Amino acid sequence: MAFKLTYPSYRAQQLLFTFGIFRLILATTLVVFTLLPDASAGVLPASNSESLRYAALAYLVLAILGLLVTVNEQLSKTPVTILLTTDLLLLMLIMRYAGGVDTGVGNLMLISVGIGGLLLPLQQSLLVAAIATSTVVYTEMLPLKGTDNDLFHAALLGIGFFVETVLLQYVGHRVKTTEQLARAQADTILDLRHLNELIVQRMRTGIIVITNEGAVRLMNDAARNLLNIREHRPFWLTKPLFERLEQWRSNPQSAIANFQADADHPVVSINFAKLQDTDVSDLIVFLEDIGRMNQQAQQLKLASLGRLTASIAHEIRNPLGAISHAAQLLEEAPTLSSGDQRLLDIINNHSSRVNTIIETILELSRRRPSRLEIIQLSELFERCMSERELQTASGQEAINVNLTVDWPVEIDVNQIKQVLHNLIDNGLRYSEQKTGKRLLQVTSGTLADTEQMYLDIEDRGDGVPSDQVKNLFEPFYTTETAGTGLGLYIAKELCEANQMQLSYVDDRPGACFRLVFSHAITQSLAQPQDV
Repeated sequence: MAFKLTYPSYRAQQLLFTFGIFRLILATTLVVFTLLPDASAGVLPASNSESLRYAALAYLVLAILGLLVTVNEQLSKTPVTILLTTDLLLLMLIMRYAGGVDTGVGNLMLISVGIGGLLLPLQQSLLVAAIATSTVVYTEMLPLKGTDNDLFHAALLGIGFFVETVLLQYVGHRVKTTEQLARAQADTILDLRHLNELIVQRMRTGIIVITNEGAVRLMNDAARNLLNIREHRPFWLTKPLFERLEQWRSNPQSAIANFQADADHPVVSINFAKLQDTDVSDLIVFLEDIGRMNQQAQQLKLASLGRLTASIAHEIRNPLGAISHAAQLLEEAPTLSSGDQRLLDIINNHSSRVNTIIETILELSRRRPSRLEIIQLSELFERCMSERELQTASGQEAINVNLTVDWPVEIDVNQIKQVLHNLIDNGLRYSEQKTGKRLLQVTSGTLADTEQMYLDIEDRGDGVPSDQVKNLFEPFYTTETAGTGLGLYIAKELCEANQMQLSYVDDRPGACFRLVFSHAITQSLAQPQDV
């Protein structure tokens, strides 16, 4: 990357302002000095007092104008070269009327030449040095009456102007390069800091950076949510976390107790680590949601278990087919006793059950992509009921349907029908166990807070005990000896694949499962209608 090696405008402004103050003080001193004839005659015996006084007054006016120009930020309208040139010409007049180079006034030009070497490019700064040298040589070549010329001294002073210019150009170049690199690095560091803060804020893990005393330097949104902290930038670590910090300091190997802000927030695991290997190093606190960690572990376990069970199911299928086929051949035997027939029925029933489990596992492991279709809720339920027409027509099932809200939705119809059949079969079975009748109530509505459409499937059974509700949708969890424990788990997975939520409603007399349709799959807000 190539840098333009120039002073920043604010730095040049500061330098010229300081130079203007210096010129104002110098001009004021010269004017006061020239207004004291006895003092000027004693110090400068060969001077032209009246001309020197006018030159000093002109220099004072120039210093005031230059300072006003600098303060009013008019540098772009008044080039630095013009300011320095006029400064050198007036200093030349003061030096000439003071008595020449031997008076030492020419040394004051070193300041102006130095400013040019710092602020101007090489060519212009050398021009300023040349003008200063010319004025000094001119003064000595054409001296006033009563003064001696000293060309050697003037030549040395001129060489000094050029040496100063080249030296300051070199030093200025190095300083400007270093400053430009430092500024670029500072910008890069600032960008990296903002990037790191953005990454930390987006992390789902709670992150808190604290000092050794417990003062908070950084806290991301996840940490505030997990700890239920309302302050945007809390100053100190909360008391429960500080107590755990002291416990960790006393014994870094000890297990840190989990923390829960309240009943509405998750249980959080806490870990501490030093940013540096020193006693006074800042610390970083990691906060992890225990529930989310368990969920991730469960997902990994289920993924591995799914691959394993699918492989096992495929291997079991062949011998199971042989067993079923052998049982069918035995049933055709003419001399089969009633006891043997009972054994064959047991074989067939359990073979059918194992085959159902295998089909369920294989279907779960080779989940096909959803085939979306826009369908009215009432039409979806009519399709589902048409597949149960034989049972409902014979009076074996009594399903009361009341769809007060009927909106079109975009779903995979076959997958959701599978969910509905599963929930309906479960509800009818549990209603029959309690009442002796296969009864079911199906209703629809909208949630009051989110206005999402829902579908409730409610039975007349005893409901689910409160201690078992949390395990309802866990795979392989069942309270029946003949169940696989995969029905509700698969139903929930199919709902989530269609951007729906399946949950259990625990405020009903019997068991009630609720399907909630997201706004993303609801096509329009149709007028409510009864079915």
